[in-house]
Parts: sequence; structure tokens; C-alpha cells
Amino acid sequence: MMTDRIHYSLQYPYALGSGEMLNRVTLSRLKVSDIKAVRRLSENVNDWDSLLIARMTGLIPEDIDNMDLVDYQQLQSHFRQFAGLDAVAEGAAS
Repeated sequence: MMTDRIHYSLQYPYALGSGEMLNRVTLSRLKVSDIKAVRRLSENVNDWDSLLIARMTGLIPEDIDNMDLVDYQQLQSHFRQFAGLDAVAEGAAS
């Protein structure tokens, strides 16, 4: 059973727009309401990853945009695990 929250320590901490240093983020599982909210924000599917990651972490999209790519890719990986997309990709590969 997967946990509802995980903590990720950033490899490249950075200052948020508020001036606060971000060293670690807590990721929470998403709900259907999160998907609906993101769809209302943007019809462009390419925007959804960062918007959903923002909702998972409680950060604003602008703070996600300033994150180092290495950390962002790690958060994308956690997002795929939470969403069950890794299992879908593994099934397609076999």
C-alpha cells in the first residue's frame, strides 16, 4: 500500500517568491477535484504536469517554474507513481 504523503529533500534548494528557502517538499496524493481544477486553469495538456505538481506540493506554479530541473524531474517521477502511471507504462512495455 502506498503512503498518502512523502517528503522529498531538494538537491538544489532555492528561494521562493516569498523569500523563504525551500529545502524540502511534502507531496500529497491527488484527488479527482485536483484534476478538475487544473483542467479549469488550462486546456493545454502540456501545462498539467507542473500544475498538478504544484497542487501536490502546495506550491504556487511560479515557484515550481523556478525549481531546478533535477528536482522537478524527481517530483514528476513521484507524480507518476502516485497517479499509477508507472504501472501503466510497465504494462505497455511488456
